[in-house]
Amino acid sequence: MEPETTYSLVRAWAGAGGLVLMVALFIGVLVYALRPANKKKFDRLARLPLDDGDGPDDKTGDRTEADK
Repeated sequence: MEPETTYSLVRAWAGAGGLVLMVALFIGVLVYALRPANKKKFDRLARLPLDDGDGPDDKTGDRTEADK
């Protein structure tokens, strides 16, 4: 096999493998994001910026003992 042919073959397989890997990763992220089991967690996280109680004297936050 000539070096140019080997390079072309490796480049084609790497391109196809990368495409398959990226599509699989995209589908995995999509499945994770749309799973009904994650709905409650994502709803809670979506409301987090809108919740009151981000002041310094807040006693209801999810802070650790070291933060108090």
